[in-house]
Amino acid sequence: MTVAPNPADDRLESWKAIAAYLKRGVRTVRRWEREEGLPVHRHVHRVLGSVYASKLEIDAWQQQDRRSAVREPDKPDVESGPSSSIAVLPFANLSTNSENEYFADGLTEEIAALLSRVRSLRVTSRTSSARFKGGVKDAKVISRELGVRYLLEGSVRRVGERLRVTAQLIDARADDHLWAESYDGNVEDVFGIQERIARVIVRALELRLTREEDQRLAERAIDNFHAYECYLRARQQGWRWRKDAIDQAVQLLRNGLTLLGDNARLHAALGVAYLQYREAGIDFGEWPIVEAEACAQNTFALGPESAAGFQLRGWIHYARGQIQDAVRDLKLALALEPNDADTLLLLSNCYLISGRVSAARPLLQHLAAVDPLTPLTRCMPAFADLVEGQFAAAIGPYRQMFEMDPGNPMARLFYVWVLLVNGRDEMIPQLVDDFPVEVRDTVPGRVAFFIKDVVSAKRYGTSLPEITTGIEAAANGTDVFARILADGYALAGLTGPAMHWLEVAVARGFINHEFLSRLDPLLRSLRGEASFQQLMLVVRGRWERFES
Repeated sequence: MTVAPNPADDRLESWKAIAAYLKRGVRTVRRWEREEGLPVHRHVHRVLGSVYASKLEIDAWQQQDRRSAVREPDKPDVESGPSSSIAVLPFANLSTNSENEYFADGLTEEIAALLSRVRSLRVTSRTSSARFKGGVKDAKVISRELGVRYLLEGSVRRVGERLRVTAQLIDARADDHLWAESYDGNVEDVFGIQERIARVIVRALELRLTREEDQRLAERAIDNFHAYECYLRARQQGWRWRKDAIDQAVQLLRNGLTLLGDNARLHAALGVAYLQYREAGIDFGEWPIVEAEACAQNTFALGPESAAGFQLRGWIHYARGQIQDAVRDLKLALALEPNDADTLLLLSNCYLISGRVSAARPLLQHLAAVDPLTPLTRCMPAFADLVEGQFAAAIGPYRQMFEMDPGNPMARLFYVWVLLVNGRDEMIPQLVDDFPVEVRDTVPGRVAFFIKDVVSAKRYGTSLPEITTGIEAAANGTDVFARILADGYALAGLTGPAMHWLEVAVARGFINHEFLSRLDPLLRSLRGEASFQQLMLVVRGRWERFES
């Protein structure tokens, strides 16, 4: 008598079961599914996008002419780069109240931050992923533009204290949905939801966690929801780069500390908010730095090993022109959070202005991988080329940065400066005249108009107007503006002001001796001056002592 096959006996209910049936490793079997058409099915709405396969289907597949499936031995997985890379796309806000946008954005960044704690997974930064907010691009297009294989997308619906979060994991290369799930709960459950999503992704991608990584996924930097809400709102306000918005961010973070008490994440965020007064060109005095230093001390008092604390202290040192100290702290921050785009950016810039281009190059490569679509990321390798004397090579990337963000006054100023270095003076007046009205009165806007006046003075013999007090205050506070002013005055043949601003740039940390002493074409008129040669002796000494 023939016994009818039991359907349950035909089912293989996991990757391990499928791999065991084929007598191969799980990674090989997953590669066969991806590249050879191995018949594997998914329960899309179950946890991990649970897979199953039919023995009969696999047997039929093996009977086909698939030598790789039958005879090929296991291979190591050589896709450790792209296959272990992910972008967390901005979660859609489905709440009827548009003010909950900050909550969806915060959830997106917090999940990305959790995943970044896994060293074997490369996570694209928030700034690059945010460019796809509200877009309708195909998953494969997004994957290609970000240089990642996997995408996480989802939505947030908040009604009062109730919360629903949906998420799905996509293998963009295979155009396959690996997993999808919905989570319901109160707003206080958001911490657990973030951790659950991160752990599901780790398991779905078959990543192995170290004990330290496992512990860090469970850590909750802010475990009070209302304080956490203050943190999310403050972060959104700080990104607006306006005084009223930064004022509000500072007050929100203070409120969070009142609710929760001392907290390292809140103290570090407050320190960054104070420094944003300088970054936005609002206040270049001592007050923001002093307040940020107090926040850094509070952060470290709560724990000596804080990536956010080291990064904050690195920014403070940079703001004071203490570049060597900044490098030491930023290296400590990078050791704890190796995929943090802000740390990579600032550390590579510190190396470039200190004449350590070879130390900056690997960081810039890493930065391009984790943050490929941020305009400043695009131009940083060109800055490295420029300080090595490859001036023409810098034009394209700086133009691209400007075209990606034409309303950003710094992007336009940088492009103006690169054109000046390349002797492309004829392009500068129109570029400056096209400054958006709302940013003409910013510090970079004023400096750009100063450069335009230099070009006009050189061409038509007109006199240079005096720079304003606001520009002087900004240029005294950063190496960037001081260096551009020095180049402009040197090109205009005004040795005294050129030397003054060059000395300020050096005092603020620009000690790339090769670039200043030999390569910068705009400083050519100064190199015969005794004061310039004396300054270069100082620069050379600091450059030689600098430790990368």
